[in-house]
Amino acid sequence: MNSARYITVFLMLLLMPVLLFGAITATYYAEPSLYLQVQPGPYTSDTVIGAKLGFLEVTTDGEEIYSPAWGSTSENILPTLVYGDMRWYDQPSGPFIPLSSHPFHIMSVAYRHGYPGQPTITKVDHPYSPIIDNGPIQVKVSPFRVELYLVNTDSTNRNIKVKSQWPDRPAIHFLEGFVYTFDLLFDPAYSFVVANQKGTKVNEMMNLLGEPNSNGSYVSVGGNTGSNSIPIAPGLNPNTPGMPYGPPQTVIFSVALSDLSTTFDLAEAVGSNRKVVNTMTIIVYNGVVGANYSQEVVFTDTSSGFDDFRLLHEEGGSVTIPFNLFFGGTQVTKGEPIDWDTLQSGSDNIKTIQIGGIDQNAIDSLASGTYSDTISVEIRNP
Repeated sequence: MNSARYITVFLMLLLMPVLLFGAITATYYAEPSLYLQVQPGPYTSDTVIGAKLGFLEVTTDGEEIYSPAWGSTSENILPTLVYGDMRWYDQPSGPFIPLSSHPFHIMSVAYRHGYPGQPTITKVDHPYSPIIDNGPIQVKVSPFRVELYLVNTDSTNRNIKVKSQWPDRPAIHFLEGFVYTFDLLFDPAYSFVVANQKGTKVNEMMNLLGEPNSNGSYVSVGGNTGSNSIPIAPGLNPNTPGMPYGPPQTVIFSVALSDLSTTFDLAEAVGSNRKVVNTMTIIVYNGVVGANYSQEVVFTDTSSGFDDFRLLHEEGGSVTIPFNLFFGGTQVTKGEPIDWDTLQSGSDNIKTIQIGGIDQNAIDSLASGTYSDTISVEIRNP
């Protein structure tokens, strides 16, 4: 019985090859936002247009990397369609036609002998894709850098000149400043695989599902291991905008309050009553329409020594009135940041500031007069 258990465990390990030793460390750095540019990465011609997706950085303790490959690349069976205003194939000076589409390709750019240096460009194929070639390959440099680009050509020639004829469209056929959108299926996720031993070719360590066999192993990337463990363009999906043509402008946040001060009767904020005392508006400049932006909002007040918000009597003294503060309908914890993560480009970002929760029994025994508080609002990047 025990023998049968050991055999079962051993077979399971064979089905999930993983590089367990710590000699190889890999991290993928995704671009926070995508934008189209002419001559992306290693490409030298102004006819090539594309966007950098991110890069993989692999470090070792002096060991060699054998036949590195991208695994789990089945989504690359077809190119990625990009949609937007484009000129017709053979009309480099013609009008821009709305709702056009063009196939883009994910290209892998490896620096086998160190970065910067001579790049090796390969088209990411399916169901797996050699990063250098089928090999066998030995990479001796550390760190080993591999970049990923989405471009309008599948040529591995960095000096390629894309022609204005079907099925190609050079950069001049795309409208600068326009935001291009993705194919609905654009959500690539790969894995990083290496051979276990020197002299092994990529096709000798991979199966038809894009997974390593007993000759290869997954490498943990950022702590994630296995099929589809590397999100290549995280956060980019059909519900978010695509790629503007041109470097993104710096997003600017402008904050305004409707009133500098307000006066109200305490009864308006007793118990479940809530009194609107101000309105905050954040205007987002240079944002992409449809994208969500985020800012942190922190509320504090002048009632030092208390964890909650307090009104103080105008003549001083120790008498205070606790109250609750609400921002956009949500109760505020004094001094703790609130994530406003649904900010949109433009000026329709508005939330009210309310006071409530005052204890009627407490104020009945208080001296008459004016009670006040100064509330400070801090806006900061998350």
